[in-house]
This record gives sequence, C-alpha cells and structure tokens, in this order.
Amino acid sequence: MLAFVLLGMIAAAPPDPVAAATCVLVAPIGGGPETVGGGDECDRRTLPASTFKIPHALIALDTGVVTPATVMKWDGHPKDFKVWERDHTLDSAIKWSVVWFFQRAARSIGRERELEHLRAFAYGSQTFAGAVDMFWLNGDLTISPREQVAFLRRMFAYALPIDRRHVDAVKAALTMPAGKVSNAAGVHDFELRWPDPIARLKTGNGTVNGERVSWIVGEIESAGRAYVFASRVRSSTSPLETTAAADAALRVLNGITPR
Repeated sequence: MLAFVLLGMIAAAPPDPVAAATCVLVAPIGGGPETVGGGDECDRRTLPASTFKIPHALIALDTGVVTPATVMKWDGHPKDFKVWERDHTLDSAIKWSVVWFFQRAARSIGRERELEHLRAFAYGSQTFAGAVDMFWLNGDLTISPREQVAFLRRMFAYALPIDRRHVDAVKAALTMPAGKVSNAAGVHDFELRWPDPIARLKTGNGTVNGERVSWIVGEIESAGRAYVFASRVRSSTSPLETTAAADAALRVLNGITPR
C-alpha cells in the first residue's frame, strides 16, 4: 500500500511557477489501486517524447533490427548534444536519449511493424500518420500519464507479447546510478528517499504547437515491492527545465513509504 493520499500532497506542494498542469501517478506492479495526483490531467494525451524509447527499444529488439550488442555508427555530423556525437549501443542510446539512434532504427523497423507493436502494446493513441522517424517527437503519436502507467505495469510484469530477454535488456538500460538520472542534457540529481531503491527511469522533453512537455516515467523497487510511475509537466506560457517532471515526481515519491 502507499502510505498517504497523493492528491493531498500535490495540493500542498509549492506551485511550480512555469507549469500549467502537472500529473504524477504511482501504481504497484503486483496489483492494487493507482494513486493519482492531477485529476483529469492524468487522462490528457501529449507526445511521449523520449519516454517512447522504452517501447521503441522493445520493438527494435523484437523485430531484430538491433540486439543488445549492436553498435550504430555516428555519421560524423554535428548533433544537438555532444554525447550523441559518438557510436552508440542500445544501452547507451537509452541512457543518453540518443534520438538519431532510434530514428535510424525506426526506418529499419518500418511503418507496419511499428503500428503492429503499438496496437499489441495498447500504447496511447496506437497510431501515427506522418514520418516513421518522427511520430513520437511531433505529436503524431500521443499518450496520457495513465496510459504510460498501464503500459509500464504490463512491461515490468512481463505481460507484453515480447520475449522476456528483451524486457530484461531494456530494464538494464533504464537502471540508473543511485540518486541520479541521465538524459541528453547530462546527469541530474534524483534523490529518492526510499530504502535502498533501484530506479529504472526515462525522461522525455519536447515542444509541439508551442506547448512544452516534460516527462519522467519508470519503475522503482524498494522494501520488497515494485512500483511504476509517470510524471508529466506541461506549459504553454514558459519554458520548462528538462528536469521539471523529475522534480515533480520527487516531491510526490519522497512522501511515500513503500509497504
């Protein structure tokens, strides 16, 4: 069980001066009620941004486009982040949120296989109409925090139609050093005050039609229990830090005693 009513904590937390809307949703993997802060915001869909690297990695592995040992070569052209300007494996591409790696994979996977897996995963809107290498970045595919949690629950319970070894490979790539989370912008503090937590995390940030969205989703193991969560902050009036959703998640998660 979770040790407090999450909605009350979010209401009591200091307001984020740039956030138009925030949702944080936490659920035990083994069953039981979700604990939700954010009301209807948790059902509102936006682009998944780089949180889509979680299902995308599963799709790439399932289709054989990549293996955990695959090394994709950097093309030598300047990228948005220096950490992208080198060769990458699936593990490093998840940890450093390397867009070009997954765009190249998407072109090899192809539209029909992408759509087939989106439907099999029941992932958000489950469809896209535009370019196969942009749909998770431009608002073509959308998902809500509640749908993120439903997907993650199935994934971490090995209930997706995916070989267990592929799930384990993605879990390993998502596992962060204690108290930290990484993305393209670098390594950031994520000081989770749970007993000996193991945190598997993925951030995501993007802008569509002037609305900035910040995500963090993942799984936390602690005290013999496992939880999945999704946190999203969005704003149409001000820029958001890449850690906006992580900061919101920590305000909530650090008020929970896992039991």
